[in-house]
Amino acid sequence: MRPLYIDGSPGCRVVFDEPALRVVVPDKADQLFPLSRISRVVCKGVVEWSMSSMLACADAGINLLFLHKNGEVRARWLGSGSERQSLTQRLVDLLARADGLQCYENWYLSMQKLAARSFARRMGIVEWREVSINELRQLLSLSLSVEGQYRANLLQGLLQSELLNLLAESGFCSDDEALLSSNLDLALDLSKLLVWDFYPSLLAADKPSTISALAVMAELYQQRADRSYLLFRSTISKLHQFLLAVS
Repeated sequence: MRPLYIDGSPGCRVVFDEPALRVVVPDKADQLFPLSRISRVVCKGVVEWSMSSMLACADAGINLLFLHKNGEVRARWLGSGSERQSLTQRLVDLLARADGLQCYENWYLSMQKLAARSFARRMGIVEWREVSINELRQLLSLSLSVEGQYRANLLQGLLQSELLNLLAESGFCSDDEALLSSNLDLALDLSKLLVWDFYPSLLAADKPSTISALAVMAELYQQRADRSYLLFRSTISKLHQFLLAVS
């Protein structure tokens, strides 16, 4: 299965043509995408969805992610999840504690430092062990063009959409009421960690292109999908160890 990326435009529609999604764009031939071959759908721009197509995705367990024009996540439509798993329960139990959210934030900060320092080392920064996250963010802000910043936002959105699937496969149920009420967005948090690994490539490719930014970032993501998956598995393993240690 592969993700479906839709770069919307006025008049773009998605309808359900069983057993597939039909993407209709004015003045272009319709495209059919069988549900059995879709892992998730990422939409940017103007895309009109029929209710039957959205429900078909929900029934098939396909998550939909809608992005703002600047590439940031606007909304999510979650497909049917599996039964509650032990990892979800451990995280829920932690967040139920008075100090639970602070414990999680401390763990997340430590992971963020690891990701940022790895980026600094790869960029050849001499004092990569000491440089702060704020200093690195300032460096990125000064180094990336406006288009580069836009691409970075798009890339993080693509990462978040993939993480929704990977987390569900790993035992985290994102539709758990306890998690939703805690305002914790694990997919968003992990996307902010993993995007650090893409920054050297973003900086190297920060140049004008006639290809749409969404297509450029989708290609970059697919090129590094295997590495991203390994980083995800490593991060989830560390989270699991952390949850076991604090339970």
